[in-house]
Amino acid sequence: MEVLSAKEAAALIQSGQTISVSGNGEMLLPDEVLQQLEQRYLETEQPDQLTLVYNVIPGAQRSGTGIDRFAHKGMVKRIYAGSYYTLKVDRLNTLIAENEVEAYLVPYGALYNMVRSAAAHQPGILTAVGLHTMVDPRMAQNKLTPRTTEELATVQVIDGQEFLFYKALPSDVAIIRATTADEDGNLSLEHEPNSIGILHQAMAAKNNGGIVIAQVSQLAERGSIHPKTVTVPAIFVDYVVLVPEQMKNMPYNPAWTGDIRLPVKQLAPAPLDYKKVIARRAAMELEPGALVNFGFGVSAGVPQIAAEEGIAEQVIFNVEHGPVGGIPNNKEAFGAGVNMMAVMDAHAIFDFYDAGRLDMTCLGMAQIASDGSINVSKVNGKYNLGGFIDIVHATKKIVFCGSFTAGQLHVAIENQAIRIIHEGRHKKFVRELAHLTFNGREALKKGQEVYYVTERAVFTLTDKGVTLIEIAPGVELERDILQQMEYRPHIAEELTYMDKRIFSPEKIGLDEAERFAGKQSRRYVR
Repeated sequence: MEVLSAKEAAALIQSGQTISVSGNGEMLLPDEVLQQLEQRYLETEQPDQLTLVYNVIPGAQRSGTGIDRFAHKGMVKRIYAGSYYTLKVDRLNTLIAENEVEAYLVPYGALYNMVRSAAAHQPGILTAVGLHTMVDPRMAQNKLTPRTTEELATVQVIDGQEFLFYKALPSDVAIIRATTADEDGNLSLEHEPNSIGILHQAMAAKNNGGIVIAQVSQLAERGSIHPKTVTVPAIFVDYVVLVPEQMKNMPYNPAWTGDIRLPVKQLAPAPLDYKKVIARRAAMELEPGALVNFGFGVSAGVPQIAAEEGIAEQVIFNVEHGPVGGIPNNKEAFGAGVNMMAVMDAHAIFDFYDAGRLDMTCLGMAQIASDGSINVSKVNGKYNLGGFIDIVHATKKIVFCGSFTAGQLHVAIENQAIRIIHEGRHKKFVRELAHLTFNGREALKKGQEVYYVTERAVFTLTDKGVTLIEIAPGVELERDILQQMEYRPHIAEELTYMDKRIFSPEKIGLDEAERFAGKQSRRYVR
């Protein structure tokens, strides 16, 4: 192992190479090396024609950082990614809009396994995840530009069952981040909340004749890192870049790493707004002992509701980036959590997602078709998929969460009722989806239980398609619901009001509900 400056490390990368980059927002983000790589390209136009591989988005909080540093014409030829836009990182979408790159949108689970397969010198992966959705080659919505012509996956039939086959994805250079490197190059992550596949990233480069560059906060004496805490062994590390201030934009938080536990009962209640109304209604679908995943955005407010209601200890929350148990974080720190029972590698989490181990998930929704299908992957010309397709593949209960309309929606919550002050500009219940990210017809075949929860109405999926089952107090059915949809949904014969308690500033009493009050749970025992 050799210690280099970030500039020296960036100089090692050659034109035409495949580069794998770690990072989830500010977490595990090797941004000093990426900054020097960008600076080198701006000064010399080298290296160019790179292939970029990343899973969770490196960067997010600071515009121009992380993957944004690759967003220059000619610098990148091809991209394999699970998302192209989140928070303040969005410049790659401009290259896509201008047809300047080949770009593929890949489900997180498949992409992790494409990298793992390359590390093992295997040809690729077979998975049923993504069949009959936008990543199915018969639909081919995951090729994001006209110049993207090569198929990412093929359909294969084994013992009469269809699968998608994704080729392995080796790399020439892996640029990763850790907390500590010892004198041999062993890496530990004691200040990072999760590992999100960096070992396989390193192996996919090193095992295929490439190099691994690790940005770290500190150096340690040989043998001073406990072998059980080494995430990436020195046999997979070539160069180390020392950046003591690498965590200045998101400092080490001992609660996120599991070094301390927080008193959840002291969390301040979320303000009563339409997002809390949606999260509360979704939380009413929770069951004791359930293993429950949450997505980014409105749905990620459900764990806080569970904490406020005193039932968080009876539900096992999980997000695909690693935390199992505890309370997942939201927004800038999404992917971390507090009071976890364990932190798994994301690659392993997708294994049990694919197997149908999840009892329930709460996810966002951008567009909803009459057959219950969903688009979340293409919204206003920006692409963001993440683990969505993997998560919904085999989960028993799916609760989609989101506002009824979008764009300057203004809602008042008064006297345990909803009042629409200003309707959103964009309808979400539409005749035609921009992308087919979730296939409602396939969900019915699988026997999945599906709900669509908004601030003014709740729908479920039946053989008649999207079916209205609840409306909020204060809402007019025709004006506030049906006229704001591009199609007329089926309406349940016993249409009911949403529970008035979810529109009240007081607790809604989930801890007193029969199923939770009994304290019967499949939850682990301390």
